[in-house]
Amino acid sequence: MEEKDIQLIRENNKLLKESLALSKENAKKIKKIHSSIRRTMILKTIYWFVIIMVTVSALYYSKPYIEEAIDTYENVKEQTGKASELINEPGGMFKNINLIEKFFSS
Repeated sequence: MEEKDIQLIRENNKLLKESLALSKENAKKIKKIHSSIRRTMILKTIYWFVIIMVTVSALYYSKPYIEEAIDTYENVKEQTGKASELINEPGGMFKNINLIEKFFSS
């Protein structure tokens, strides 16, 4: 073999070793990226699980208060309706007075 061929083989070996070193370095970086992605996904899953659980718990524990507020609203609505009736037709309160007079006057 000639000196030129030997020099070419040495250069190829050097390039091959550099390529191998870069491959190993890239493999390490890719592993780090994969583990980072995995950790991020796990943390996001835990994050959303906590948010959903807090929301469900808040709704569950506030349900009696919400029902009480709805009942109070219905009661106020009913009382407002009765007050409107009295304001619109004030004579309606005195319709049954004649019946009372009939019972007590006889």
